[in-house]
Amino acid sequence: MISYTGILVEQRPGAQVKFLVFVADAKEVVGWAEADNIKLDRGNVQRELVESRWRQIRKFFNASPNNVIPTSVTIALDESIPQAESVEDLANAAGFVLEDTANGMTKITFDPERIKGAAFQHRLKGMSMLDYDVKVPICLFLSLPKVERAFQFVTINNKSHKVPTGNLKALLANFEQIEANLRSRLTQASITAPHYSTAVDVLNEDPESPFHKLVDWVNNRFEDAALLVPPTALENSLRAIVRAFPETREDESDALAVLYAIWRAVFGQYGITAATAAGFPNLMLKATIQTISEMVVEKLKSDYDPAFSNDPVMADNGEKAGVTAANLVQGIPAAFWERPWTMKSLDTSAGRALIQEGIRELKRIIHQSNGGDLPDHWEQRLRLYQSGTDLEE
Repeated sequence: MISYTGILVEQRPGAQVKFLVFVADAKEVVGWAEADNIKLDRGNVQRELVESRWRQIRKFFNASPNNVIPTSVTIALDESIPQAESVEDLANAAGFVLEDTANGMTKITFDPERIKGAAFQHRLKGMSMLDYDVKVPICLFLSLPKVERAFQFVTINNKSHKVPTGNLKALLANFEQIEANLRSRLTQASITAPHYSTAVDVLNEDPESPFHKLVDWVNNRFEDAALLVPPTALENSLRAIVRAFPETREDESDALAVLYAIWRAVFGQYGITAATAAGFPNLMLKATIQTISEMVVEKLKSDYDPAFSNDPVMADNGEKAGVTAANLVQGIPAAFWERPWTMKSLDTSAGRALIQEGIRELKRIIHQSNGGDLPDHWEQRLRLYQSGTDLEE
């Protein structure tokens, strides 16, 4: 027999689901807990136990004595395992016994040879494979039906959120003095973290930047900040510039100058500032910023094709980029950026292609009007306003 003492939790009034929280040695727990094999519809709810995953857990612990995983491992006892009245009843049958202790805790006793708990996380396996004992918090569900086990597994895996990429980059940026040690700790534990690019801070903090106070990340600490522009939209735009014009790779300020010129022209067309940008939700989308930047860059790339020109893109400090961007948005009514598009999930290659299509079709309508008023209900001719179906790759 084996016993654990912990707190029996009834998390909310009326809940029929109870769980016992306690601490145990991983090596011992793995002897009676195994990966859940429940199946709903076409596949297993639990992930298959993959050796590379638990080896990463083991590597994480071995990388530093300060590397710990404080969150609990969730295990469930199937509803077919009954609660017995006394420990003596467990001699010839599977089951578990709950006993109240003097200090308000609850003790569970069962025969590990007769009971197999279903573990929802297989990091338990990695902790059990270490050369030393690791204490692990356990959340043990009692008599959990199959459907409830499936629900708990899906909830646990979908309600946990990663640290946003932008916040992680900001963390590395804010603590330069610990960056080397932190990167060393992360790499030893095989945890990847994106490298921080100071360009995003410049774009947010430089008063001359069209994106001044607009970047949606934790480093934007202006009291009148408008957290609207995803950092990745700016990073992807800068990458497009560098890919098209390798000379900008040598000095990041050159790529920034081109991006400044593009978006000064676009925002200038509509008088957009940090105070008014929220009124142009379509224009602030990551997909839109990247699409417009790439459209302008592609036009510039052809203009500065070395087969036809000896000038570098920075010959005029990037101002040609502003002229090109102004030509792109000229005549496009503010309403196109103000009225939310019906089509959603545009941050895919198909979505960005649809934005391009919408811009080109609207420009055709503008050219056909010969500078006059746009026809009524012009938006009905654009697919961006025609369907609420989410786009996929």
